[in-house]
Amino acid sequence: MSNAVALRTVLGSETSDKSVLGQAILKVIQGATSPEERVDLFAIALSERDTVPKTPRALPNKGISQDDWDQLAKTHADMVDGHLKMAFFRAANVKGFASEILRLVDFVTEENEKTYVLARTLFSAYVPYRELPGKPVHMNDASYRHKLDSEKNRVGLVDYIMGLSFDQRTERASVLLQVIDDTTDKDLRVALLAHAMYVFEKQVTEGLVEKLGK
Repeated sequence: MSNAVALRTVLGSETSDKSVLGQAILKVIQGATSPEERVDLFAIALSERDTVPKTPRALPNKGISQDDWDQLAKTHADMVDGHLKMAFFRAANVKGFASEILRLVDFVTEENEKTYVLARTLFSAYVPYRELPGKPVHMNDASYRHKLDSEKNRVGLVDYIMGLSFDQRTERASVLLQVIDDTTDKDLRVALLAHAMYVFEKQVTEGLVEKLGK
């Protein structure tokens, strides 16, 4: 059985234990015959986690005890999450992302640590991996504030729309889209959408979403 087939067999198992899956994937990756194959294998795991057909096959790994997992979460979660964010936005594709994550796997020394890194990665928001359609627009607070202050009428209209009661989300979205599309200034469009998202998040925090419609 090739390593790629073995990896897909692991991904297709119906285990619900993240550490068991992490251990099994670590074992397959450690069996790679070259650094390139190692990256290729992990790239498969990152992109095909949810698409490999499931089978009722159990994995032989014992996994990490709950106490050890909880301790790893306390000591490693922030490190892994920070590295994931950095790796995702630095990488140009899934192989680049896989390579960056494997650097962290190599950095930690204990098998349980390596298992935790792999498992936390596989069940993060970044996986299954998807390439973004473009680079995110970075705007510092001063630039963002300037854009909104220069278009107070438009911002007021966004606030007004977000405060209205609609029957459907699509109704709110369609009129917001018209406001945002009514300018060719890309940075302003980004700022307006970001502001609408901020208003929505604030409404969620204040428990107003149900009142504003579905």
